[in-house]
Amino acid sequence: MGELRSAIAIARKDIRNLSRYRIAVASMAFTPLYQFVIPAFLFGAAFSVGGRAPGLVATLGTDDLAGFIFLGGVIGGIVSTAFWGMAMSIRNEMDMGTLEPSWITPTAHETFVIGRAAGGLVIFVATQVALFAFGIVFMDLRLRPEMLLALPAVALALLSMVGVAYILAAIVLLIREANFFIDTANFLFVTASGVSFPVTLLPGVLQPVALALPTTYAVDILRAQALGSRPLFGVGIEYAFLIAGTLVAYPLGRWAFSRAERTMRRRGMLAMY
Repeated sequence: MGELRSAIAIARKDIRNLSRYRIAVASMAFTPLYQFVIPAFLFGAAFSVGGRAPGLVATLGTDDLAGFIFLGGVIGGIVSTAFWGMAMSIRNEMDMGTLEPSWITPTAHETFVIGRAAGGLVIFVATQVALFAFGIVFMDLRLRPEMLLALPAVALALLSMVGVAYILAAIVLLIREANFFIDTANFLFVTASGVSFPVTLLPGVLQPVALALPTTYAVDILRAQALGSRPLFGVGIEYAFLIAGTLVAYPLGRWAFSRAERTMRRRGMLAMY
């Protein structure tokens, strides 16, 4: 219970700090719009025929371009939360000089990542509500009740990305400059997960990488349930792959984080921040 209270306190602190910067809060909804949603929508609309997307129909069996983009953005938002809201927050504490004082408290160091995951989840939900509202009003986004059937897949994607965030946090602890690494890795992870386009369109050498990511199956299940699109392997099989990926990612992330922490303690690197 003590660790749970600590995680909640960390999440409240992050939310409170962020809420003081209203422009930054607004940008969290605005940035995905101009960086991903609007360009992807306009690009897809440019190749539509009679208001339909024949390429999307041939690939996935649906012509709902807006739904394809916004639902992919859900998983893309989860990935970005893990990369920037969890892993990169470790680097921010390093830069501010608050990492060492935080880590000498009785709270388990892994709890800091869990707390930031909880805070990031609240911010993520608020951002997605704003994005979906924009899509419904301006882009003819239609939400179907069947999308609620994919909530277990979204929850599993969240848990798997916490594991990935632990791995990223371990790397951030050990390298000097994390911004470029996080930015590049976030882009590659989102691309390989099929957020922007079907993974079947990736070069053949990259498709095994895409199929190894749990988020690939999460976004495919979400689209299959919400849009009636054609899944890669069948929803049941993809759930099995998603569960297996989550069972690997989370303990692997915890192990990597513990190893990085021991390395820092042995080398005396923590005091450098």
